[in-house]
Amino acid sequence: MLTVWARITKRSLEPRIPQVVYFPDRALMVVLSAVLTWKLGWDEKGLEILGPAESNGNGLFAFKWPFQFSHMKHVRAAMSTSFVIALLGFFESSVAAKGLGEGPRDGIKGMSVSANRELVALGVANSVGGCFMALPAFGGYGRSKVNASTGAKSPMSNIILAMITLTCILVLLPYLYYLPVGANNLASLSQPVAN
Repeated sequence: MLTVWARITKRSLEPRIPQVVYFPDRALMVVLSAVLTWKLGWDEKGLEILGPAESNGNGLFAFKWPFQFSHMKHVRAAMSTSFVIALLGFFESSVAAKGLGEGPRDGIKGMSVSANRELVALGVANSVGGCFMALPAFGGYGRSKVNASTGAKSPMSNIILAMITLTCILVLLPYLYYLPVGANNLASLSQPVAN
């Protein structure tokens, strides 16, 4: 409820104070919920928390070859899901690139968008990422819109964003021990509700 209220307040203040768009309301909600859980002992009263962020012992970027004969029994079951994920990711990336690349106000101007290059780049990135147990990644509309609105001039901004994200995961994740699982889910689901 607090997140939705913050989003509505930001939306109403945006015409008068345009910089309010960059206020991290969801990050503030996540930090506040973790601190309140820690201080008030809500985890001891039954609130489910994230808990310790433990490594699986394989190292940070452990290479694991996914194409093994022992995994072939799962190919039939995974093929339809994999195809749907790839198709949705391609559509999301294409919509983001077309919508932000051609718009009069937002977008990185002067960049041509090729669906073939986009599909090949996504395929290569996700194939290499699969060898390191990564989740499927696509060019998200939200991230591209933030890059465009903050003045990004090249795709290098995504690489810088990826380095910042990796640093935050490695450094800040242990401090999110007391993060309620519901707050984590609410932070990601509040965007569609508030818009």
